[in-house]
Amino acid sequence: MSVPPVPPPPPATHRETLGSLPVFPSGGPESRLSRAREFLREARVRAEVFHRSGAAGLSTSRLLAAATDALVQGLFAELSSELQAPPGLALAALGSYGRRELSPHSDLDLLLLRPWSVPEAAAAPLARALPTLLWDLKCAVGWSTRSPEECLRAADADQTIRTALLDARFLAGDVAACDVFSRDVLPDLLSHRADSYIQEKAQELRARREKFGDSVFLLEPNIKQGEGGLRDLETALWIARVRFHTRGLTGLLQQSLLPASEVARLKAARDFLLRIRHHLHFLRGRKEDRLTFDLQEEVARFLGYPEGPVLPVEAFMRDDYLAASAIRQAADSLIARCEELSAARRLTRFTEQPLGPFQAINGKLTLADPGLFTREPATLLDFVCTAEEHGLPLHSEARVRASQAVPALEAARATPAVIAAFRALFARPGTRGELLFELHDLGLLGAVVPEFGRVTAHHQHDLYHVYTVDVHTLFAVRRLYALRAGDLVEQEPELSREMRELKDPFPLYLGMLLHDAGKGMGGDHSEKGRLLMVSLGERLGLSARQREVAEFLVKEHLSMSHTAQRRDLSDPSLIADFARRMEDVEKLTCLYLLTWADISSVGPRMWTAWKGQLLRELYDKTRAHLLGRAPMGELHVRERFHVRWARVSGEARARELAEVLPERYFLGTDPSRAVLHGRLLARARNRPLAAALRHHPDAGSSELTLAAPDRPGLLALLAGVLAVHRIDILSARIASTSDGLALDVFDVRPPQGQRLERPRWRQARADLLRVLRGDTSIEELMRRRRPGSLPKRHLPPVSPRVTVDNRASRDFTVVDVLALDQVGLLHAIASALTRSGVQIALAKVSTEANRAMDSFYITRQGIRLESPSEQSALVETLIAAVDALEPR
Repeated sequence: MSVPPVPPPPPATHRETLGSLPVFPSGGPESRLSRAREFLREARVRAEVFHRSGAAGLSTSRLLAAATDALVQGLFAELSSELQAPPGLALAALGSYGRRELSPHSDLDLLLLRPWSVPEAAAAPLARALPTLLWDLKCAVGWSTRSPEECLRAADADQTIRTALLDARFLAGDVAACDVFSRDVLPDLLSHRADSYIQEKAQELRARREKFGDSVFLLEPNIKQGEGGLRDLETALWIARVRFHTRGLTGLLQQSLLPASEVARLKAARDFLLRIRHHLHFLRGRKEDRLTFDLQEEVARFLGYPEGPVLPVEAFMRDDYLAASAIRQAADSLIARCEELSAARRLTRFTEQPLGPFQAINGKLTLADPGLFTREPATLLDFVCTAEEHGLPLHSEARVRASQAVPALEAARATPAVIAAFRALFARPGTRGELLFELHDLGLLGAVVPEFGRVTAHHQHDLYHVYTVDVHTLFAVRRLYALRAGDLVEQEPELSREMRELKDPFPLYLGMLLHDAGKGMGGDHSEKGRLLMVSLGERLGLSARQREVAEFLVKEHLSMSHTAQRRDLSDPSLIADFARRMEDVEKLTCLYLLTWADISSVGPRMWTAWKGQLLRELYDKTRAHLLGRAPMGELHVRERFHVRWARVSGEARARELAEVLPERYFLGTDPSRAVLHGRLLARARNRPLAAALRHHPDAGSSELTLAAPDRPGLLALLAGVLAVHRIDILSARIASTSDGLALDVFDVRPPQGQRLERPRWRQARADLLRVLRGDTSIEELMRRRRPGSLPKRHLPPVSPRVTVDNRASRDFTVVDVLALDQVGLLHAIASALTRSGVQIALAKVSTEANRAMDSFYITRQGIRLESPSEQSALVETLIAAVDALEPR
């Protein structure tokens, strides 16, 4: 699958509409500001109507520029006459205004040109009056007054000024002054220190990308300044103008610097981003270049994206990413070409090294035969493999040749030569996947594996998935390569060992490549992805075992994280069921590695030591079961508890604790905690609360153990107080004794950092005591301590979802709740469960960005909820409780 197309722009219609613009009315100084305001208001209204009617982005820019020209020219004429400005002055538009690429609230850069014969003082009254009037109109104006000689000096000292002057366009005044500028200044701007200018602008682009997020695929991209934004295209065109003395995209085509297809793609991408930018400005009523979540939905509606298997906003954002990718790739290629020419001019000698059918020229890989890629498509993959083996970047000319040969590669994807080349590239021993993104950017990966190419730029409208599906996937594959190569031995020693001991990692790489490929197809994306893996496995000629493992990984890629984070790992029957699902140790190990790479590549800070600990526990227990190593029996476990209790409290107390605590306590608790738990339960007989705090730096959390007289709704009460103090609960293990006490163990984390701070816990403990004693209610406490009217950022919606599962446990009904993460959520859910008359035995709590995913093991009077009517009533109660919470 070649690179998907950018949506084509609407036809240009601004020329037919220019006549509908208002005429700037003449009048005296007393009415000038009001006349200008009314003109500007009416012009913007007409431009917005034009834009909303479906106009091309560039057409709206041209209409806005024409309206601004009329305003500025009218004001210039009135002020020049009134102030008796000296002859010879000319007004020029610079930057985007000079190019006539305005958005509704763009800055206006203006230059007042004066001949050397006119003193600066003579031009000063006009130079003060015109920008002041524009500022009074709330226009953002960049202003300068210079002679041609001063323009040259300023441009030499400041590349930003030089860049602005490249786009100078005559507006008003003495046209001869602009002719002098074009004759005496512009040639110097295009030729003087060209290599230095190119180097500085390229560096400026890289620094800007780093500042605004060094990726096209940000959740809330900046349409103007972000990577692949309009400024990237402008920068590439400025650099090309200085190097090749060409102007605009049409100029690149005329000088054969870009093929017609690439120029058409760039024009479509630019127009798409301009339409988005115009709409952002109109919606906000000011300059707004950041495509925030709430605006994404608005723009998708405006552009007419229909409902379908993919959400309209996700389909729209995919096109936005495709447009940005097109601009980034073209800009990088054009800039690289200009930098290569600059470098070649500086070199004292030319270096060339043959590498099979390719050659390294001045440290970059290219090909000697321009037609090789088209004649022998498999050499495209050999080319990338050679570049990686020798650590060579690709030459800009070779990149262009590779892109042009994508159709030939698509046609040959099932041939033995291409299949062999792909397998050699993708599973090369020692590879770290350095050129994986290059392979994708050029369209080569999608051409060979269209099953993966279909998710190019596929956006997911939530905070959890920081990257698009394709980018996330490539990061994940690259992490597996790094693990195999030994690069992560210090950070992940156990995972590194498991990965390096795999006899055949190829099915794992392929499973990782297609694990999310079924997204956007409707229905279960894991099953849809498995079917895509079936097709790929047949085409690549995988062995039966390779296909079995790869298909299994795609189908089950969510099961391990779901089980580890949301199910009771102390339940032997759960482990047995999970082991049957895994079938053998190789599949289990591959799934463990894939799950780690998947989670750790979703976005920054998504992988935590807590998740790692849970996954490792599930892996170790399941592996032991598959290998026939029986887990420690309950009686043996009880003996370990008994020994510890008896040593500290005596035989009688040890027997008493063994009798009052439930069986699942012994299977789900570390015996090393037995003494602490025994002491806390003893204290809770005579106190409203006994508590202990312990830090787990390796897990990135703290353990909070609470013992108190049991009562209905105790978990809800405890969760509410912790929420008031912004203590996040990662999990809750709940044990009720038969003599009326509760022992609750929480894994917790503060809002920042990993250790629960002692001062925060002391304040929370004081409030817990007050609530347990009845000195205050939890509702009053939450009302008083709830965060106030802080500015609320619009976040992607999270529709609450509740499911009831009687298959996950033989003794409990498991209730899963997905909802927007917010203060008091666990308290609200636990309260609703208590009101429904159910008892909570275990709570597993996890958060992904702004989504909370909580699981509860419950019974009603010791029995699971089997009745469909009971289950439906509980679901309705929980949905109502979540909906009643004030959104964060």
